[in-house]
Amino acid sequence: MSLLKCNVVLLSLMALTSGAVNYNGASIREVADDVMVHGEGPFWDSENNVLYFVDISQHRVYRFYENRLEHVQLDGDVGFVIPVRGQQGLFVIGLGTTLATLRWNLNESTNKVVKLTTVDNNKPGNRWNDAKADTNGNLWAGTMGFEDAAGNIPPGRGTLYKLNDTSCFKSLEPVLPGVSVSNGLAWNDGNTKMYYIDSPTKQIAVFNYNPVTASISNRKTFYDFKTDNIPGVPDGMTIDANGDLWIANYNGAQVLHVSGTSAKLLGKLKIPAEKVSSVTFGGPQLDKLYVTTISRGVSPEKFNEYPMTGKVLEVSGLGVRGTKNNRIREKCFRQL
Repeated sequence: MSLLKCNVVLLSLMALTSGAVNYNGASIREVADDVMVHGEGPFWDSENNVLYFVDISQHRVYRFYENRLEHVQLDGDVGFVIPVRGQQGLFVIGLGTTLATLRWNLNESTNKVVKLTTVDNNKPGNRWNDAKADTNGNLWAGTMGFEDAAGNIPPGRGTLYKLNDTSCFKSLEPVLPGVSVSNGLAWNDGNTKMYYIDSPTKQIAVFNYNPVTASISNRKTFYDFKTDNIPGVPDGMTIDANGDLWIANYNGAQVLHVSGTSAKLLGKLKIPAEKVSSVTFGGPQLDKLYVTTISRGVSPEKFNEYPMTGKVLEVSGLGVRGTKNNRIREKCFRQL
């Protein structure tokens, strides 16, 4: 457990265009003292004002609630944690390549994991990575190949899956096979577009999205890191109330702010951690940006250069609000 650190570091931010976002007035602080090895997957629970996230390498699901940081210790890599609609204390998690539920009620230390189904059985070393629920509560979750100590990942071994609740856990629908590192997901307010990241492509793709059938079509490149000479790769992603994207820049020490309509780079939010992994808006007013970072493989010299490496961060004062994170529809989970 740890109280919020009072230390506040002013951010030096570069705005590439003028607009309502108050880059220079933003501030950043550490949510807790704890250093994550592989912090990922932040989810703001607007119903209970709780921040959830995972540490993939330490096999932990965390929650930050009423200034307390608590965690559940699991038995394998955990890629994501997303709550289920209408089910207090019930979450879907990606555990290795197994889809599972986690029962973990607020103000209780006990927990229960139920394993539901497994994917990528013919691809040893694969694991779940990023996941989101769309507006209708459909779960979209992707996998990736084994990452060695040097950060090498075999290409094309991952898949973006969708939970089809007509068959529930009998099979997950493979929507996009042959991806390398299935990562960030976001949908626009009109539910006509789905944005998607396969990190090694260094691109954000956009699909036409049909909310009735929860299906995608007509893939196009939306934003390419090469356009603005952005270092590193895109990782996790979220969307704000203006329909613009906020993209974690792994090995870039920043979060990119990209127009959701024109695909123009609006600004760069500098982060004092090089390996920025994911982002989400939260807080009671959805006006804070939560950022997860990674310390795995970071040298002592890099820790000195990026003093908030491995920390979960809260950025306030941006002057922009986010959208609520979606919970997973409960049809397949009513009896769990």
